[in-house]
Amino acid sequence: MLIYFPELHEELVAEKIKGAALFDPGIDREDKGDIPVFRPDSLPVEPHMCRRMVDDFVSYGESLGKMFKFIASPPSNDKDQFGERTSAIQNELNARLSPDADSESSEAAMIQNQVVLALVYAYEEKHLELLEIEKSLSDKWSGFGESLGIDEDEDERKAMALGELISNAPGVGGSSLQLPWQKVLEGFALLLPEKTVLVTSDVDAVAVWRDLEFDFFENEGLLPEKTTVLREKVWKLLGLSSLPEDRPWLDREFTIALAPGKA
Repeated sequence: MLIYFPELHEELVAEKIKGAALFDPGIDREDKGDIPVFRPDSLPVEPHMCRRMVDDFVSYGESLGKMFKFIASPPSNDKDQFGERTSAIQNELNARLSPDADSESSEAAMIQNQVVLALVYAYEEKHLELLEIEKSLSDKWSGFGESLGIDEDEDERKAMALGELISNAPGVGGSSLQLPWQKVLEGFALLLPEKTVLVTSDVDAVAVWRDLEFDFFENEGLLPEKTTVLREKVWKLLGLSSLPEDRPWLDREFTIALAPGKA
């Protein structure tokens, strides 16, 4: 099975590959795009509950800010990989889903990783919404300038200033988004079935792996076109110095295929 990495939205996939699917973290979204969606049967949180939790986080400004900060932070070997134990996310998980569960149990880890991926989905969704608002306002400003007889240079300058203002919103940088590939990879390591191949166009992740001097090799037959791939353990792909004792699932190996043209 081929899964796009780290994008969870079709609009963010730069290179579409025949046979590849988007991962669905279980938020009961509409499947109306051209790219198929894969939702594992083993996800512990039901879609209605997962969506409600994400909506609750996003509905509060403070929680949203924490969400952006948490998602953007890289993983570490520290035991507390999900942020401070007093964070809104951890408290909400403990209160709503498994108040009596051992925090080190496999079920708790699956719940945490699923909800984190759902928050990443919301993070991407927010970015796409802001881009749509930016485009709409820029178009309206352009029409407004024409109606007032503002010269084109001035109109363009105002539109750019407006776009810059919107792009400074949390988690957004211009028309591009730095995807939190480390968080996605952590979740994928636990939630995706064996023999899953990740297909990526993410330049940030690939740059890190090249800096770490992983072995890339040519492959024919994995994708419709000849491509470059690597295979490595997840904890090494994350740039960790060793396998964290509390996250044994990071010892899993993934085959990652670079989308054609991204080698």
